[in-house]
Amino acid sequence: MENNRGVIKYFIIIAVILSVLFLSQQEFVKPFGKSFYSWSKNETNKYWSKSTNWLGASFYPKLSKEVESRGEPLKNEVITQKDNAVKNIWEKVKNYFAENFSNLTGTKVE
Repeated sequence: MENNRGVIKYFIIIAVILSVLFLSQQEFVKPFGKSFYSWSKNETNKYWSKSTNWLGASFYPKLSKEVESRGEPLKNEVITQKDNAVKNIWEKVKNYFAENFSNLTGTKVE
């Protein structure tokens, strides 16, 4: 019985969505759609500006302090990792050319 309720609920949701899609394409609904679009755009802009102001006032000061405190160690770690990567690549390139030179001349390069 509970499984049937879920199926019926989904059928109703699908029917509502299809009805809205069908009606939105009809000519007599266009004025309502335009007014609804402009109203929703204004409301969304109001909500967006309020949330942006709230986030800026609430989280930005906390985050900026945290970034300042962790910025320098993070920068040093990035430089260290970059130097290690360059050193590793240089060793591989050097070994590759040494091996090719060793095969070409018949000598052993260490």
